[in-house]
Order: sequence, then structure tokens, then C-alpha cells
Amino acid sequence: MKNKYRTIAERLLLGLNILLLYFLLLEKFIEIPYWLQPLGRLHPMILHFPIALLLLSMGLEFFRFRKEFSKEKFYQEFLRYLLLFSVLTAALAAVMGLFLSLEEGYDGAVLTWHKWLGAGIVFFASVLYFARDKTWYQEKIAKISASSLIVITLMAGHYGASLTHGEDFIYMPLIAGREVVVPIEEAIVFDHLVMPVLEKKCNSCHNQSKAKGELIMTDKVSLLKGGKTGKLFDNESLEESLMLHRLSLPMEDEEHMPPTGKPQLSQEEKLLLELWVKNNYDFEMKVLALPAGDSLRLVATNVLNPSGKRKTYEFDMPDEKTLETLNNEYRVIRPLSKESPALDVTIYNPKSYTSQTLLELEPIKEQIVSLSLNRIPVKDEDLTIVNQFTNLERLNLNFTDITGNGLQTLNSLKNIEHLAISGTSVALNDLKPYLSSLKRLQTVSVWNTEIDVDDLELLRDEFKNIQIVAGREGLEEEKIKLNVPILKNQTNIFRDSVALEIDHPIEDVTVRYTLDGTEPDSLTSPVFEEGKVWLDRTTLVNAKAFKEGWFGSTNTTFSVYKNKYPPDSVNLLSRLNRVHPANGHATFFDGDFGGFNANSPAWANNWAGFSNEDMELFLTYNQEIEVASVSFNVLVEPETIIFPPSQIEIWGGKSKDDLKLMGRMTPELPTEERKPYIQLISTTIKPTKVNCLLVIGRTLKEIPSWHRNKGRGALLLVDEMFIN
Repeated sequence: MKNKYRTIAERLLLGLNILLLYFLLLEKFIEIPYWLQPLGRLHPMILHFPIALLLLSMGLEFFRFRKEFSKEKFYQEFLRYLLLFSVLTAALAAVMGLFLSLEEGYDGAVLTWHKWLGAGIVFFASVLYFARDKTWYQEKIAKISASSLIVITLMAGHYGASLTHGEDFIYMPLIAGREVVVPIEEAIVFDHLVMPVLEKKCNSCHNQSKAKGELIMTDKVSLLKGGKTGKLFDNESLEESLMLHRLSLPMEDEEHMPPTGKPQLSQEEKLLLELWVKNNYDFEMKVLALPAGDSLRLVATNVLNPSGKRKTYEFDMPDEKTLETLNNEYRVIRPLSKESPALDVTIYNPKSYTSQTLLELEPIKEQIVSLSLNRIPVKDEDLTIVNQFTNLERLNLNFTDITGNGLQTLNSLKNIEHLAISGTSVALNDLKPYLSSLKRLQTVSVWNTEIDVDDLELLRDEFKNIQIVAGREGLEEEKIKLNVPILKNQTNIFRDSVALEIDHPIEDVTVRYTLDGTEPDSLTSPVFEEGKVWLDRTTLVNAKAFKEGWFGSTNTTFSVYKNKYPPDSVNLLSRLNRVHPANGHATFFDGDFGGFNANSPAWANNWAGFSNEDMELFLTYNQEIEVASVSFNVLVEPETIIFPPSQIEIWGGKSKDDLKLMGRMTPELPTEERKPYIQLISTTIKPTKVNCLLVIGRTLKEIPSWHRNKGRGALLLVDEMFIN
């Protein structure tokens, strides 16, 4: 007679198999409640237990029919209970894994393989357990079954490791061991320096199969797209970019990246990413296209020549507490390399600069070997302070206010190897005597100064051992691409008319624009002039920046919306989706736009979501208005279940008891999977005077048959509404 506990365990195993099969077949219709999600997150913790037990039990099963074991009662009973317990725990781990896979951030072929192989282990092992006492189950079948289950278990473990640590996790040491060092002449900052850091420290959690926070960092397009908490790069303030913010948070902060327990970035890797972002996160720039004294070029050179001898310094290590005090929002101080006393100092924010900014560096004046004052309003008298930094090897004075007289005050800086004075008023007669005094100088950057072509020839003839960089000579093919123009209007919503305001962070840039939906070109499109472009209706503006010697920017679009009749009161008659409550009824007229598929923090916060019922919005006005159109933005993401409304109805009247149907339209639905986009849906109606409006957006009840989630109800996401 069977042991009653064994009977209970076998029934539980059958139940778990049925539950697992149910989840596999109907997972697209299942939404895991929040109180069950912690159970799914236990999956990585417990799965190692059933894996070890299964491998052990299959090893014993392989030898089960040998003469010395076949009649050994303890061996046979121990193996039976071990296998039963192994399959039970494996089934439990598989169910937990399915719970985890239904959370956002998991997708792709690797997940599919891991999921079905994991479930296959449970089904196969369960069949093996219940069949092992049958008369047809003999030694040959036992060995084939045990061997097959071991192989499947190892394969499932491999795909699980790929999900957790990245697809190349197992082979990474082999790949790294045969990496070819790229010659610095061919090195591209992103491809050969930034991407390797992301691959080692970021991509295990942010890849096509496991996109934590809906962020993928495996390619340029995905990096620009960003994730659920926003874009990685802030074009208006690169120093405040999300990527840099997350890297700089304290380790104990839960938003610090990489998270605790994952391999952390070295100081050199952090500095590399920081400098790359602050250099406009250029994906195409070559290392040698950077100025000789540029900090990013120096760091890149150090990374690309790891076998080169690092310079040693005899001065003392700087005091760590002093460095903590001196690092602030306008000044960054970092060691040149790990355990090196030499410091690299970069000063930002010209508006906050004073001579005191340099005077405060006196406690570490001996350790400073690199100083960047690029575009800081440094004057000649400030250079007397810089002259105290006697161990300086790299000095960047590009686009400062210094003159040739100021250079002569730097007579104590005998160790200078790289000097940058581009964009200053230094002339030939000022520079020649100073270069003569610098015996260790290797490069000097003098482009955009008073030194002309003839002066350059004189300098190069006299100072043959010094590389004199003037403009982008020999590097015409390496032109820098301009940033995109920026919409400067305080808000992109207006009531009657508005003057379009477009800006660009670089001086003397020509911005060309179009208002007809076409992309501007550099010759025929109108040039933007401030105060001369007025808009009186909702308009899509396309703009590109151009400047001689630079590549034109990519096309950027601004949507400027007319909203002539914002309501006096808003009443939301339907319930919002739990995940997308946004700002409640105020969402539709608060001016906070939802982001483009997680490209901004607004992705979760500023979209009002409707999933199981229609959107019904009741608007009232204190005075009578004449309405001719109602428009609103919806997010469309055909790759998931976010679709436009199936139908829109506009009702209006003098009061809520006197509503009449004023207009109805059926928006065009997507016909194939594609990348997400924001769609402005407008319903034009016969101009009618009303005191209240009822706007209904009906959610799509059945997703079309071409979609992988066909038959399921769609999610409707709406942000701003415009009444005209």
C-alpha cells in the first residue's frame, strides 16, 4: 500500500503539471496580481535546488538496473522519493518562473527557449516518474530518458544564465581572450570604448531578452530610445542626463546602476561614459577627431593602450576628504588612474565661475596634472593661479578670455605636454616665445585664433617636434554632427496664436524648418527667424540645423497644439487602468504630455489608461462656446496591446440632460507590428454652440487576427485633449 504522504505528493505533482500547462497555453490572457509577483521573483533563488536534485536523481536512474543496485531496496526507495521530490520542486520553480516572465522587461527567443525547456523538464520528469514501474520501462529506456533529461536540464540552465547575465555570459572569457586591440587611428569612441563597457556591465539586464525597466542597451537605436524612466541623454543639460545620474548615485540607493550585487564600473569606465555623454554622446566620432588635450581623448588613449607604461609620480596621494569637499556641481576632480596620485580637474558652468574656483584648488595644486577650463571665462590674471600647478601636463584653455600676455605668466609650467588655446585672442608673436620655453610640449591646438595659414607654416617649420593642430586639417571627413534644434516655447499648447521659438546650443547655426510635414533641406527650406513665424492652428514643425564645416543635424519634429477652449471643469465618468492612473481627470488638460514608448518619465505617469471599459469624459463650460473639432493624443504600440480607440463619439448640448450626438469617427487601426508612435486623433464636427461636451473613446474589444494577442482586449492610453 502506498505511503499516504507519497500519494499526496503524487497528486500535488499532477496538479502542478496541469497548472503549468494552463499558464503556458493561456499566458497572454493572464495578468499576475501584485501580491503574487514576489512569488515569481523567488524563481532565481530556488531553481538551483531542483536542478541539483534532478541531475543527481538522473545519475542514479541511469544505473538503476545494474545487478548490484536492482535488488538493493534502499537504493530503489531512496531514488523513488528523491525523483518525486526533485520533480515537485522543479514544477514549483517552473510556475514561479512563469509568474516572473509575465512581468515587464522579459521577452525574446531566449526567454521562449528557457520557458519551454523548463516546462519540458517538468513534463518529461513527471512522465518518467509515473512510468518507471511499468513492465516496458527497462534499462535501455531508463538510460536514454536519464541522459535526455540531463541534456534538457543543462540547456534550460544555459538559457536561464543568458537571461540573467547576458547571452554571451559563458563564452565571454573566451571572446575577451581573443579580442583584437583596435589601432587608435581607427578607433571610434562609441564602438571601441563605450560599447565594451556597456556589454560587460549593463547588457546582462538590458538586452532584447531581458529589458529591465524596458531599457535595451545593446545598440544605438535602443540607447537613444531610452527606457521606462526616461531618455538616457538630456540634450538641454547633458550633465543631468539620466545615465550619468544613475551611475553617480550612492551604492546604497536602490536606483544606483549597476545594482548592488552586479559588477560595478571602475573609475576609468565611469569617467569614460561621463565624458562621452558630455561630448554630445556622438556615436560616430573617432578618437583622433577629438582635440589633442581633450579629456575624453586622453582617457580613450589610456584604455586603447593598456600595455603601455603608466607614468609614475613621486608626489603624495591627495587627501580623500579634501577631494570630496572640492568636487561639486561645477567642478569634477578624478584620479588619472586607480591608485594614482595624479588628478584630472574639469571645471564646468561658466556662470558660476570666479577666480575663487581656482584658488580653492590650492590644497591639491601639486597633484593636478590635467586641467580643463574649456569655455570658462578665465582671464589673464587667473593664470597666475594656474601657474602654481607646477606638475601640469595638460592644459585646456580653449575659448577662454586669455591673451598672449597671460601665456607669459605660465613660466613655472615646465611639464606641459598638451596645450589647447583654440578660440582665444593669442597671436603668433605671443605664442612663439612661449613654445620655445616648453621643452616637453607635444601638441598645441590653435584653431580659431589670430594665427593664419602663413603663421602655421612658420610655426611648423620652427617647431618640428610639436604637433600643431589648426582647425580640422586632414580630418574633413570627420566633421562633427550638429545637435538637433530645440523648441524654446515655454509650452507647446496655445489658445489663439503663438510665435514659434526655436533655439540651438551652438552659436552661428542656421535652422531651417517646414510646416507641411516634409523634411527641411539646406538650400530651399525657409530659414527660421525669431519672431517671424506665427502659428494659429495645431502644427507639426520639422527642423534641422546647419553650419559650415559641420554635418547637418538629424531632422527633429515639434508638435505645437492649439487648444482654444480648455474646459472649466472636467469629470471622468469611467475608471482608469490601475497601472496608468496618470493625474486622474486633470490628465487631459494639464499640459504634461505622455512619452514615446518609455522615452520619458511620463510613460507611466502621464498617460491615462483604459483597459476594460471605454473612456468617457464630461466637460463643462461656464460660458457658451462654438466647437468645431475635438482632438487628443493616443499612444500606439502595436508590438504590445496598446491600440487607438475603435470609435470616437462627441456629444454636446446646453446641459448633461440635453446631449446630442455631434460627431462620430472610426480611427485607422494598425495593420502590422511596428515600432510605437504617438497619434493625434481629430474628430471634426459641424460648428455647434454648447455648454458641455461628452467625449467617448471606445476601447478595442478584440485585437485583430494578424496580432499575436488576437482576440484580447486592447489598452487605450490618452494624454492631452484639444477643443477648438
